[in-house]
Amino acid sequence: MSNHMGRLIQINGPSEALRARWQASADKNHRSQNQKGSGSMARSFEIKTAMVNARDQKWIDEAMAGEYRPGSVARLRQIAAEARSQTRGAGI
Repeated sequence: MSNHMGRLIQINGPSEALRARWQASADKNHRSQNQKGSGSMARSFEIKTAMVNARDQKWIDEAMAGEYRPGSVARLRQIAAEARSQTRGAGI
């Protein structure tokens, strides 16, 4: 468990080998284990966001390149209605 500037990260049950690798990586970069953890988590979120954005952009590009098909507008309205009902049910 580390506490740095009011942020707390606790990892329960890491193996000694994992803890040693984590500490070595933190030491190599002149950081505390907490700073290393915070940075690693931030990077993982950035990677996830980039992947989602790339996926969404691919869908947009495919949709823009596609041809109009009868029924596609109705299907999009159905999808939008389902999404709205799900967000209302989730309290969003």
